[in-house]
Amino acid sequence: GVEFERIVGKRSFARAISQEPERLEAYSRKFASMCRELHSKECDTVMFKPAVDRFRNAAKNSRRFNDQQKSRILSFIDSIPDATTCIHGDMHIGNAIMAGDKTYWIDTSDFGYGHPYLDLGMYYFIAYGTDDEEMCNKLYHISVAQLRKTWNIFVKEYFGADADIEEIGKMIAPYAALY
Repeated sequence: GVEFERIVGKRSFARAISQEPERLEAYSRKFASMCRELHSKECDTVMFKPAVDRFRNAAKNSRRFNDQQKSRILSFIDSIPDATTCIHGDMHIGNAIMAGDKTYWIDTSDFGYGHPYLDLGMYYFIAYGTDDEEMCNKLYHISVAQLRKTWNIFVKEYFGADADIEEIGKMIAPYAALY
């Protein structure tokens, strides 16, 4: 069975940034640290599924793409290096919460294992996949500019201070396209 516990005083990172925009950088860094920790853990490959299976099945069953497009997508999926790293599956600042000094992942229905770039692709897709201010505010409680700023800070924290944000974006964009 599934057990639920109410976490009193919790806030998502998105909500925290909206309520304390002056702490956007600190929250973005903390989120990056949380992601790095998740991505450093080996996943139980008996209990959880490979994340690429979800993308492979979606591509095969899609009615949006013709056979040639499906072949290209599946070829990219097959090129993703195998990994047994824990993957959230829907990783972004709305799906991580904090209560006091503790942090938690929520919305883990797509949890599995695979290359961390699959998770980073989701976050990049969230940050750069829309210019719709109304939708961004509704979903993440912040502006598009603030969301993109969280990504840029995240990249420097996750990959290191010398990371080139634009190059990382180019590297992660194909993974974002899977979403």
